[in-house]
Amino acid sequence: MSRPVRCRLDPVHQIVADAPGVWRAVGSDPYFSILPPEGRRRHRGGWVRIRADLAPMGRTKLVPLLYIDDGKGFREALTIPLERDEAGIDNLVRLPRRVRGLRLDPLSGAGGFTLGAITLDHLGALGAYVEIARRLVAQLPPGERALPRLTRLLRTRSPVALWRAFLASARPRPVPASYAAWIDAVETPARPSVEAMRRAIAGFALTPRISIVMPVYDTPKQWLEAAVASVRAQGYENWELCLCDDNSPAPHVWPMLQAFAATDRRIKLHRRTTNGRISAASNDAMALATGAYMTLMDHDDAIPDNALYEFVRVLNEDPTVDFIYSDEDKISVEGQRYDPFFKPDWSPEALEACMYTAHLALYRMDIVARIGGFRDACNGAQDYDFALRYTEHVRNVRHVPKVLYHWRAIPGSTAQAMDNKDYVIAAAVRGLEDRARRTGTLDFVRPSPYAGCFFLRRRIVGAPRVSIVIPSAGRDSLVGGRSVDLLAACLASLREKSTYANIEIVVVDNGDLRPATLAALERHAANRITYSAPGFNVAAKMNLGAAGATGEILVFLNDDIMVITPDWIEAMLALLQIEGVGAVGPKLLFETGEIQHAGVSIVDATPDHVRRGYPGDDPGHFFSTVGNRNYLAVTGACLMVRAADFRSLGGFDEAYAVNYNDIDLCLRLWDRGQRIVYCAQAELYHYESRNRARTVDPAEHARFRARWAERIPEDPFYSPWFEALPPTFELDPARF
Repeated sequence: MSRPVRCRLDPVHQIVADAPGVWRAVGSDPYFSILPPEGRRRHRGGWVRIRADLAPMGRTKLVPLLYIDDGKGFREALTIPLERDEAGIDNLVRLPRRVRGLRLDPLSGAGGFTLGAITLDHLGALGAYVEIARRLVAQLPPGERALPRLTRLLRTRSPVALWRAFLASARPRPVPASYAAWIDAVETPARPSVEAMRRAIAGFALTPRISIVMPVYDTPKQWLEAAVASVRAQGYENWELCLCDDNSPAPHVWPMLQAFAATDRRIKLHRRTTNGRISAASNDAMALATGAYMTLMDHDDAIPDNALYEFVRVLNEDPTVDFIYSDEDKISVEGQRYDPFFKPDWSPEALEACMYTAHLALYRMDIVARIGGFRDACNGAQDYDFALRYTEHVRNVRHVPKVLYHWRAIPGSTAQAMDNKDYVIAAAVRGLEDRARRTGTLDFVRPSPYAGCFFLRRRIVGAPRVSIVIPSAGRDSLVGGRSVDLLAACLASLREKSTYANIEIVVVDNGDLRPATLAALERHAANRITYSAPGFNVAAKMNLGAAGATGEILVFLNDDIMVITPDWIEAMLALLQIEGVGAVGPKLLFETGEIQHAGVSIVDATPDHVRRGYPGDDPGHFFSTVGNRNYLAVTGACLMVRAADFRSLGGFDEAYAVNYNDIDLCLRLWDRGQRIVYCAQAELYHYESRNRARTVDPAEHARFRARWAERIPEDPFYSPWFEALPPTFELDPARF
């Protein structure tokens, strides 16, 4: 028989000890490191019984999660929800063969709790089977536990099936968050009744007519009925439905449309005598519109009864709004809702990577009249081209973070998969090429490997000098299994792989570089500035380097960076030259190829890298990783900014000597109306250790919170329904 071993607890993050065994979580991501007992270097794998006397204090809600590091860092794929009762935690867990670390997250927010000890009991195969059987029997009602009852159970199910059930019953597994649970917990309680909506509407100062434009072609009867029924069920009643039948061969379509119009005067009809395809049919439907605003709807989709009400409510809050869009999801032919798209707030660069605004969206008809209708050249992606042209004329955009559109996933539809309609991709490329020509000079537009996501790049204006500022301590590190002079390797990579010609390199060191490293600086024509102030302050080092740089463009770069895409400067600079963009950061990968940086979210005034540790080719949430995207911040490990903007802000705040100086700079740019962009087309390696513990000086975090917590109560580019820390772009499993 094995004996339980008592592990050591290290309150690594956002946990304060109030007394022995009494703890207080002070942030949204509190966790302990579970260390092996004294004398042991690491935990063993295999079946383990984990017990802990974890209990809440007051109204604290505990949601304990066990994170496992198998050598690739802590990540969601190896996260196990732990069951807890009045006695605490007593779970059976199968650890992977290689365990590099264990972490306990007792809850996902602030609160008090008690935790005296955690013990691990390594059971071995036989002990695990005995424990599994004991637990399964304990789940049966007392009257079913007698031997005759158990014998009868064995007769009704094969031993193999029963044993698999035993294993499943006692082996906790990571359970993905449920969208259905989100609907029950968030959407349903917040959704007003039709009566409540109409009471609110009675007090609105603005009740504009909304024209719903819907081209129709050979729609199956049940889906056409459902689409029209969802419009007629709207709590907001000042709408008109503009239907155009694109000469459907199916005999049921036109009589159905006539019947709809006969029962509701708000339904208008047009029938084409020839098939003109979707752009022509949409234009004919739009010609019927008399409303001040317009929205678009596909002939087999549906909208909830509060969709138009939510838009008009926004217009009453701010009549100057030019463009409104909502979140969306998909609905199967069986009526199952799935694949929600929780969108960011207004993100112009994201719109050039994918048609993210899509449905439901509200357009002002006076702007529509200015830009014209749908273009035949973009059939299939006509709504994307339309949105690109329309948004070039808007000043005030609002995102309604509610799911107000349900795409019907019928086989062959764009809702089911964009590559089911290949012509859509070609049409979208044409629309994006024209967008680039209207707003600059086209370099190229290419489909990404992910259908529906695109790479757009404008031609760089001029050839501005780019000054790359590298603060360095001249250290060595293991890369590819061998010791490497990081600064020398970084300089070689920049000079040998980068295709942009007009660069200068400025290295800021402490005056103690080794002769071999100094030779590398000379070999790669790097300017050297010595930082002589006492103490470590990377912000001051970067400010010193920027002061000695001569370029119009500054790139702040860690010395443990190496180039992957040779045109990384061109990709980032093309974005920085867009009017309104203040800073740009690239995709950074660990040496293992996993994501180190793909943008920064800020939840509860705590910045963190989104989808850190995910595979390098991970597409993210609706292309968040593989397409350019707007965020509040990007990492200072590779950060591009105009020198004039940097100096006008006074550079990095040197009170953030180690952490958050980069995030603070981005936020000050954002606070004055400039956008921060993640550039997916620029990729570099960042040789930061995949398993290195990320620590933050509490004083720096407190300073950051004092400056930004009130200003940024929620991240506008990251849904509050997603897991916060780490930010995964996935529904929070602790809540849903």
